[in-house]
Amino acid sequence: MRLCFLNLLWIFFTIIGIGFIGLFPATVAMFTIVRHWIKGDTDLPIFQTFWKSFKETLLKANILGYISVIGGVVLYLDYALVKNTNGPFSMIMMLLLVTVSFYYFMVTFFLFPVFVHFDVKLRECFKYAFIIGASYPLRTLYMAFAVFVIYYVTVSYPVIFLFFSGSVLSLLMMRFTYVAFEKAEAKNNKNNLAESVQA
Repeated sequence: MRLCFLNLLWIFFTIIGIGFIGLFPATVAMFTIVRHWIKGDTDLPIFQTFWKSFKETLLKANILGYISVIGGVVLYLDYALVKNTNGPFSMIMMLLLVTVSFYYFMVTFFLFPVFVHFDVKLRECFKYAFIIGASYPLRTLYMAFAVFVIYYVTVSYPVIFLFFSGSVLSLLMMRFTYVAFEKAEAKNNKNNLAESVQA
């Protein structure tokens, strides 16, 4: 029921934000909620927490989201350009484009979880997402598989989009990334301890 309610909140706040204004802060608010659940804070007031996160991150979430959208549009235009060219050079460009696309999706998958988990500036969100994603590439594959499954199920049963699509996907993605965050933080703390001992 909590997942259903959260998904309805995500859709509702996206709609009242006319889509292009509400989508990304609503998504950040949704990730904020599931992060609390993963940490064990299952009794928090969902609506109040969602609304607070939505208001506080309205501007930053849209900046973060539309930078990602612009990156995706550039990659798509590059793909359309390379697809219509011939010769060995086009094959090399396509391989480079596939590589860049992998890293783009990796950063995109980690971006919102990083934003809600770490208290860092927007520019550093991309850096953290890249570093942690590159350090744990299997997590990227797990999330890509989760996106594919949720997309396939939603297309097959459209009613699921209304009740579970975003909330279930965000819960899975936050679960995958949270483990990576804990490992990265533990490694960082260990390095800091070693440096303090050496000093």
